[in-house]
Amino acid sequence: MTNPAAWKLEEVKDIKAKLGSKDLFAVVGIKGIRNSQLQKIRRDLKGKGTLKVVRASLLNKALDESKAKNLDRLKEVSKGQLAILTTSEHPAKLGEILEGTRQKAAARGGELADHDIIIEAKETSFPPGPMVSEFQKAGLQTSIEKGKIVIKKDAVFVRAGEPISREKAKILEKLEILPLTVGLEILGAYGEEVFYSRDALSLTSRSITESVARALAEAKSIALSTTYLVREIIPELLVKARVAAESLAVESKYLDESNIELFILKAIREANALSSATLGEEVQGSKETAESKKEEKSEEKGASDEDVSSGLGALFG
Repeated sequence: MTNPAAWKLEEVKDIKAKLGSKDLFAVVGIKGIRNSQLQKIRRDLKGKGTLKVVRASLLNKALDESKAKNLDRLKEVSKGQLAILTTSEHPAKLGEILEGTRQKAAARGGELADHDIIIEAKETSFPPGPMVSEFQKAGLQTSIEKGKIVIKKDAVFVRAGEPISREKAKILEKLEILPLTVGLEILGAYGEEVFYSRDALSLTSRSITESVARALAEAKSIALSTTYLVREIIPELLVKARVAAESLAVESKYLDESNIELFILKAIREANALSSATLGEEVQGSKETAESKKEEKSEEKGASDEDVSSGLGALFG
């Protein structure tokens, strides 16, 4: 039996030391993230945490050998292409830290589009040549203007949920369109003998605020529709009641100084409608008169033609 490489033993030892420290120990997925993007993420994390790419097998060996408690659930999520993020920040801050590492990226081919990828009509930097047939093969309408290839019409290049083919990925890259958003995928974290799930760590102050605002709006809508009287909907109820009262007053012709303006506006609307209807009748009448005169002239001309024909017949008959 061969002894494990020294670097592997050192890495397992380092992981166990991190598990035993006071820092938050987070396991993150890095599938699909290129090395250049990982380097940028490391720079973005400077002062907030430290990122280290590890093998899942070595991480799990360290979890098995560690004397720290409650590591079973962390082991369950430690699969695939992984990295370890250690930070002294509170677990509640981890979601915001990871959100800040997300960045736009080019497609390689095979990824699923998370939104409709649209190529807008524009002038490209490409001269006439092989790119014309490549664009047209991909379903783009093109023309040549001022020595450049021009995409003539907006096109939904890849629909949400569909795979991005290798050929389309090449077109997007040549057009400098980055359709993907990549970043560290939180799988789970451990700190002070407590396991934090992905759902709990994905929460950010913004997402919580948005959820609360959405819940409040839905609750107010239900309260308004059921006339459930609470302080938050009293202003809307008063407005609704006033509109209903004004509408009822106008329909029942109940006039007082508080709603006289509504009756004046109603009278103006009815006067305008009557004026439009009257004008329409006058225009129609004018058209009918003109057509009648035209028919009379046509009949007179017909009669005149008959008279001329009769006279010529008598002359040469």
